[in-house]
Formats: sequence, C-alpha cells, structure tokens
Amino acid sequence: MKLHQSPSFRKVVIPWYDSDLFCIVISVFMALIFLFSKIGLRFALEHEEYQRHGWVPLVLMVLSGIVLATNLVRILTRMVRRRAEEK
Repeated sequence: MKLHQSPSFRKVVIPWYDSDLFCIVISVFMALIFLFSKIGLRFALEHEEYQRHGWVPLVLMVLSGIVLATNLVRILTRMVRRRAEEK
C-alpha cells in the first residue's frame, strides 16, 4: 500500500536557520556590521592614507545591507501572513 506524500496531519517543518528568532538575531547582527562599516568608510575617507582602501567597508556595508533587507522583508511578510490568518 502506498503512503501519501503529504498527509494533512503533518505540520510543515521550518528549518532552524529560517526561524523567527534566528532571522531577528541575524538582522541585529547585520545592523551592527552595517554601522561598523559606515564608521570604517567615514574613517577611510577622512584619512588620506586609507582612501584607497575605502572599498572594503563599502563592500561590507552593501553586503550587510542586502542581508538585513532580505531578513526584514522575510520577518515582515510572516507577520502580515499571521495577522491575515488570525482574522
């Protein structure tokens, strides 16, 4: 006898790296890295001997901003879906 692949009594298992708590922790961590790279970019631009290395904090800022934005969008869409399901 063949078993059903997706029985209705099973809940969808969310991986640990996609949980709400982990997304919030990653968002806070990325916000801190974004601020750190902003300070580093400002420092590099103010000091002439470090201006040629200003690309390092800029790349760090862009990458952390992308991760921060995607996690915030993920968290906000989950909150909206939960509110819609509650109503």
